[in-house]
Order: sequence, then structure tokens, then C-alpha cells
Amino acid sequence: MVKHQACIGVFVMFTCKGLLWVIKDKGESWTGQYFRDIILTQNVFPFLKNEENVIDPDEVIFVHDKAPCMKVNQTQYLLKDIDVKFWGNDIWPGNSPDLNVAEHIGSIIKDEVEKTCYRKLDIIDFLKTHSKCTLKMF
Repeated sequence: MVKHQACIGVFVMFTCKGLLWVIKDKGESWTGQYFRDIILTQNVFPFLKNEENVIDPDEVIFVHDKAPCMKVNQTQYLLKDIDVKFWGNDIWPGNSPDLNVAEHIGSIIKDEVEKTCYRKLDIIDFLKTHSKCTLKMF
């Protein structure tokens, strides 16, 4: 087992027209506030409102994976306040055995990055760089 394994956070979202990813800055925690301020407000909302990324911005429905930062009330209220249609906590059944495409993309990214990052000293920067390269393949 590897102690203190290098780790970066990657948020991935896609539409039929585009792929959005955000790589977490070093030292940032995935708190609910970080998720709402950085991921949603600075990245997801502008992405979903841009016609280059979606067929019709007025018809977008944001479907999340019920991660803790998504299902917390503050995030649910923010989505309502910004007027983004989304699947709320009441839509998803508990322990839903849904096919999670984002997790599948995440596993592909992880596998591709791990293939190339054996023996790298500055592993965090390396992980960020190669995660971006892998995401660009999509």
C-alpha cells in the first residue's frame, strides 16, 4: 500500500455537445462552499447557459450523482435560485443502481494517467497535466 498517495480532484460534466472539466487547485478542499462557488457558479452555470455547449439552454436539466456536495440543501437552493432545472433529491431513489457515465469517464482518466505517471517526482503537476490531456481526448 502506498502511503500519502498523490491525489487531485477532477469534476467532469458533459452534454451532447461538449465536455466540461475542472481540476481542483492544490490545497483546496471539496467543501460544499467550494463546490457551489467554484464548480457550479464559476464553471457549470456559464457552461450550461452557452449555446455552444447545449442544444437549448432553456431546456437543460442538470442531473447529478447525489454526491454529498450536490444533495446538501444549500446546493439545491442555489440551483433553484439560479433557475437551473435539475433532478432534486426527491427524484433519485436511495442507492440508485444507475449507470453513471461520469464515473466511467473518471475511471478512464485514472487508468490513462496511471499508465504514464510511474516514477514521476512532481506527481501533482504531472497528474493535472495528464488528466487535462486525457480529457481532451473526449
